Amino acid sequence: MIVNSLDKTPINNDLKAYCVLLVEDDDIMRLSLEDRLHLEEIPARAVSDMASARRELEKGDIDLVVTDIRLPDGTGIELFKDISCHFPGVSVILITAYGEIADAVTLVKAGALDYLTKPFDISNFIQKVERHLSRIADTRLTLVNSDAEEKQFKPGSGRLGKSSAMRRIERLVARLGGSDSSVLLTGESGVGKEVVASLIHNNSLRAKAPMIRVNCAALSPSLIESELFGHEKGAFTGAMHQRIGRFEQAQGGTIFLDEIAEVSPDIQVKLLRVLQEREIERVGGVEPITLDVRVIAATQVNLKKSIETSEFRSDLYWRLNVIHVDIPPLRERREDIIYLARLFVSDLTKKSGSSIKGLSKEAELLLQAMTFPGNVRELKNVIERAVALCDAPWIGAIDLQTQEIDSREITTTTLRQSIEEAERKAINKALAENNRKINLAADTLGISRKNLWEKMKRYEIEK
Repeated sequence: MIVNSLDKTPINNDLKAYCVLLVEDDDIMRLSLEDRLHLEEIPARAVSDMASARRELEKGDIDLVVTDIRLPDGTGIELFKDISCHFPGVSVILITAYGEIADAVTLVKAGALDYLTKPFDISNFIQKVERHLSRIADTRLTLVNSDAEEKQFKPGSGRLGKSSAMRRIERLVARLGGSDSSVLLTGESGVGKEVVASLIHNNSLRAKAPMIRVNCAALSPSLIESELFGHEKGAFTGAMHQRIGRFEQAQGGTIFLDEIAEVSPDIQVKLLRVLQEREIERVGGVEPITLDVRVIAATQVNLKKSIETSEFRSDLYWRLNVIHVDIPPLRERREDIIYLARLFVSDLTKKSGSSIKGLSKEAELLLQAMTFPGNVRELKNVIERAVALCDAPWIGAIDLQTQEIDSREITTTTLRQSIEEAERKAINKALAENNRKINLAADTLGISRKNLWEKMKRYEIEK
């Protein structure tokens, strides 16, 4: 931990998961600040104008923007307002000349983090960036480890991951806050579709109303109509009482229909009517019941192919697919593996009261080399098992035995070989994904450039 000599605020030194965007049109200053951030091993990118800044923000992986107030195609004030509207969760520090301090103070009152007055000492600049990144990190850990996790889980929390793909999804969710449109979530099993559905609901105007979850694949075909729409007393044999269905239970809120591809054609017709007419009839009932419910559906099936084989109705598909969110598998966003694993360890140790400090470097390298066909769900299970079984201060590679690691090979004589092979695979993959750029590969692996160079030399990996 670094301590700020000005206000004694502890600074989290593990800031490699966060990215800074510099917006400065003075070439010398921009390059100097960017180089110094890289020297401090803080991921950073730098641009000279607002248009370029917006393009970088659209990538979805920016956590902190440091911008000059005067830019060639606008002002830092305009950029701040744009960020506040379209990129919630991204913090802003302003660089201002002496005569513009009043503007900077006004923006800080409006939500900007801080400001720097030119000329400033570069060490003061680094100190501010580290302090604010640390506070962002602490805030996000508080959010994701809160007992009221779902209610505090907001866009920008980083709960979904640090990859640009997941940050883009968080930004999209933020823009859906005032919308009531139906949403279709697609992606492999375990990628986090239900987590995204919860985020959409909790960030909407319906957040105070219930969110009812329905696993369509788990409902009996003979009872699914009654489960969804309810039934009247005496509607069928065994209907001894009136039943309120899931749609009515979700009144004023959201209904989440997971595995929507599994519902039968006759239920698809009834769901289409619900979406078109916004009303239902209980089984055995005659009076329509008006609904005020948002529908979020999810599937791991390619519905377009199901439409081609007449297994799924095209008209229902287009009613559900007003907003489409496709969640990529974990293997396509490997930078999320260690990031999420650390969050899971922190969450689980807090809940269990465990004294485990975290993951060892060997454990992280082994996780980085795994394929995780079960995606985030599998990763969380692996971490939960490791936390439960680990009896050391740090979770080691041997605590992460899974089907991908033959337990017969995890012995005192072959553990080092397993770790070295995992390191070699992880390094080669990181280099390939980052066009052999050492600094980017090091950031992906969560180690320093010097450490990466040493490991490449040890394993005879060419640049």
